[in-house]
Amino acid sequence: ATPKATMAATTTTAPNTTTAAASSSSTAAPVKFQPLSSCVDVSFWNLLSQKKLDEFKLSTEPVPIVGTFGMAPHAAGRSKKTAGYSVPARMMLGSSGFDGGGGSADRSGEDEYPVQGTLLNANTVEEFKAFDKRGLIKKEGEALWKEIRDGGCTKDPRRLNRFLLLTYANLKTHRYYYWFAFPALVPQAFTSAGEPSRLADSVHAEAVSAILEQHRRRGRPSHFVALLSKTTGGGREAVQLATLSEHLSQGPQKGGAGAPPRALFGFVDPSTLDGYPGWPLRNYLAYLRYNFPQLESAEILSLRDRPDGAGGGSKKSLIFHVNLTSAGAGAGADEKKTPNTLGWEANAKGRPGARVVDLRAVFDPKTLARTSADLNLKLMRWRSLPSLDIERLKRTRVLLLGAGTLGCYVARALLGWGVRKIDFVDNGKVSYSNPVRQPLYDFKDSVGAKTMKALAAAENLNKICPSVESRGYVLTIPMPGHKVPESQVEQVRKAFETLKELISAHDLIFLLTDSRESRWLPSLLAAAHGKMLVNAALGFDTFVVMRHGIRNSPHTPPAPAPASASAPPAQECKGGRRDLGCYFCNDVVAPTDSLSDRTLDQQCTVTRPGAAPIASALAVEVGISWLQRQHMSSQSAAAESKAGIEKGAADAVGGDSELGAVPHQLRGGLRRFELLTITGHAYSRCTACSDPVLKLYKDRGWMFVSDAMNKPQYLEDVTGLTQMKKEAESMLEDIDWADDEDED
Repeated sequence: ATPKATMAATTTTAPNTTTAAASSSSTAAPVKFQPLSSCVDVSFWNLLSQKKLDEFKLSTEPVPIVGTFGMAPHAAGRSKKTAGYSVPARMMLGSSGFDGGGGSADRSGEDEYPVQGTLLNANTVEEFKAFDKRGLIKKEGEALWKEIRDGGCTKDPRRLNRFLLLTYANLKTHRYYYWFAFPALVPQAFTSAGEPSRLADSVHAEAVSAILEQHRRRGRPSHFVALLSKTTGGGREAVQLATLSEHLSQGPQKGGAGAPPRALFGFVDPSTLDGYPGWPLRNYLAYLRYNFPQLESAEILSLRDRPDGAGGGSKKSLIFHVNLTSAGAGAGADEKKTPNTLGWEANAKGRPGARVVDLRAVFDPKTLARTSADLNLKLMRWRSLPSLDIERLKRTRVLLLGAGTLGCYVARALLGWGVRKIDFVDNGKVSYSNPVRQPLYDFKDSVGAKTMKALAAAENLNKICPSVESRGYVLTIPMPGHKVPESQVEQVRKAFETLKELISAHDLIFLLTDSRESRWLPSLLAAAHGKMLVNAALGFDTFVVMRHGIRNSPHTPPAPAPASASAPPAQECKGGRRDLGCYFCNDVVAPTDSLSDRTLDQQCTVTRPGAAPIASALAVEVGISWLQRQHMSSQSAAAESKAGIEKGAADAVGGDSELGAVPHQLRGGLRRFELLTITGHAYSRCTACSDPVLKLYKDRGWMFVSDAMNKPQYLEDVTGLTQMKKEAESMLEDIDWADDEDED
C-alpha cells in the first residue's frame, strides 16, 4: 500500500490517549486509552471500486466487513529509527475484509484478531457529508449494549470490538472519502485504582508462562479470565484460563487455601503505549460493569506477549487496577439505559473529520501493472541486491537488432529486469511458423504474412507491459558482399543513416540477426560510437553470447597496421592493455554474401528449441551485469580496460559486479550441456573494429560502407588480411619439402 493509503492515523506525541470521562470531583485519576487508528490497504479501495461497479451500483445498504488488529510491535521488535516514537495502535483493513462479513468468527490467526464492521457507501460526496454521524454511532452503541445485556458478547467476546466505515468512492478521479468510527460505551467514569504493574512483577514466572501457554492452547481468545489460586501448601499460584462464558457460569469459586482465586480479566491489547491500555478495554469495562455488578474494582490483564516471546518476550503485558463503580453510582444503576457512545476517528490534523486518499497515481490499471511488474526487482533490493538502481534500468535505452526468436526472448527477459525503453529493428514478416517459437507473436499476426515483425513486436510488447516505450523500425541492414544496384543506392544509404542514428541514440545494443554479414555494420557502428553491443548467435545445438569491447578512443588516429604476417595479432591501446574483441576478431576472412543459393534448411535458423531461450537469457544477464558494473555516463576504454582487460581471464570468471562475473564470451552446447567462459582480445586486422577500419569509417562514412558492400576484397585489402595471406602463401612456396628417402 502507498503511504497515503496506509498512514491513516495522525502522528501524535505520547501519550496518544483519551480519558474515559471528565471527573474533576474524583480523587482517583480517570483511565486513559490509546485510540485505534485505521490503516487501509490500497487493495481494499481497488475491490471497493469493483464492487461498486458490479454489485453495489446505487445501493446504500449496509455491507458487513471485517478488519483486524493485533498485538503491537513494541520497541524491542522495532527498528532503532522508530523505537523512540509513539506508534499508533492499528486496525487493518484490506481486500480480504469483504470475505468475512455476516458475523464471521473464524478469521483470527496467531497475530491478528477480527473486528466486525459495517460499511456504508454513499453515491455522492454530498450524500457522504449528509450522513447522520451522531445518529449512526448512537445506533451502533445501542446494538452493542443490547448484545452485552442479551449475552451475545459473553458467547463471543469479539463482538465487543466493532467499527463503522463511511465511504464515498469517486471512480473517475480515484479519490476516496472515508471516516471510521470505533464505538465505545461510556457508562460512567472508570478510574484507576493504582499504578499499572508488569505481569511478570505481579505473579511468578511459571504462572506467566502458564497464562501465555493456556491462552495459545485455547485458540488465543480476544477476552478471557485468568484465575490464579494458591496451592494447598501456600506456594506459587495455580493457573486456570477460562472464557467469559465459563467464568460467569461457574459463579463464586474458592481457591486451594479456601480463599477465592485471584481473577485477572484479560484482553488482547493493541496499545503501543507502556502505561495506557488500548481502545478495546473501553467496551470490556462496560461489559464487566454490567455482568459483574458485585465487583467494585477489577484487575485487568493487558496481554501484549506471545508464548514464543515475539514482540518483547514476557515483559510487556501489564496489569491495570480499575474502579468499576464511581461515587454516587451504585451497582446496576441505569441498566436499561444505553450509555453514551463515542468513537469517531480524528483526521490527519487531529480533529474530528473525514479523511481523503488520492489514488490517481496508484490506482490506474496501467500504473498497478507497472508497480506489480517491478515487485520482483524491489524485493531484490531488500536483501539480495540493495544497490540495484531500478530507475536507471527504466531509463536505459535498448536496441534489439532482430525481432526473431532471439529478439522475442531477449525482449521478455529485459522486461523482467525493469527495462522500459526497448526498440526493434527487423525487415521480416510474421509467418505461420513463427508464433510457436517466437513468443511476441500470435496466430493473428501470421495470417496473410503481411505483419512486419518489428512493428508487431513493439505493439505486442506494449500489450504485455503497458508502461514500456517500444518502437519498431522496418529496416534492412546493409551487408558487405551484397552489391547494391544503382536504383537502390539511395534507399540503402538511408537505411545506413537510420541504423547509425539508432545505435548512437541507445545505451545497450543486442545483435540478434541470423547471418554473419548482417552483424558487420552494427559491430562497426557500435565500436565507432563507443556503445556496448551484446551478440548472440545460434547453431543447431550450440550458441555463442559475446559482449564487444568498448574502444578507448575510437576516433583517435591509430598507429599503422603491421605489414608483416608475423606481427602480433592482438590490438593494443594506451598503456599496453588490450581491448576485448568483437564477433569478427577471430576471423581472417571478411564477411561476404552467405544468403544466396541456399536450400530451405539453410534459409531458416534450424536449431534445438531450447537453445534460443538459453542464449537469450544469458545475453540479457551479461548485458544487465555490465550495466550494474558500469556508470551510464560516457565510457572510456581506459575504464573498460582497467575493469576487465588488465585482469585477463579474471574478467571472464571473476565477480566485478554484485551480480557476479561480467564475462566476455559464453560458448555453450546442448549435446553435452556444456558452457565455456572465454576471453578473447581484439585483432589488429579485424574487419569490423580494427583501427584501420574505424579510421576509414570516420573519414569516408557512407562511401566506406558502400565500397565494403560492392567490392568483395575491399575489407581484406584495407585491414592487411590480403597482404598477410600473400605472405603466408609465399612462405609456403619457399619451403624446401625434403624427400623422406635418403640421397646417396
